[in-house]
Amino acid sequence: MIVNQLSNTQTSPAKLFAEISTAYIEILAGVRRPEQLSRWLSDKAYYDISQRSMRRARQQALVGPGTRPTIILRQSKIFPTDKGAFQGVVLLEISSVLRAVSVRAEMVHGRFRITEIVLISSSS
Repeated sequence: MIVNQLSNTQTSPAKLFAEISTAYIEILAGVRRPEQLSRWLSDKAYYDISQRSMRRARQQALVGPGTRPTIILRQSKIFPTDKGAFQGVVLLEISSVLRAVSVRAEMVHGRFRITEIVLISSSS
């Protein structure tokens, strides 16, 4: 599912950001393991996602497993920030609720490495 090579996304990583964001939501929902994204994540980002995944697993052990969320990609926008770095926002409809995922990636040895990924939640 994740883009094999970045030759197609070298100039515009919007598709990569969308796929990574979808996988991130599945990790938070407990239907995917964080190891499946490890090659795309920086050490800090991987650690953060692993910790969230473990907390979610503990919660599921107490209340029971949840259902697999329905995820629909609405839009993916990217913005260049530094040389070889991009910030992006991916709008996903997650089980009929519109959410945004903020993603930051830097070019490391010819590949994008996700350095930060955050699900933006509403205050309500």
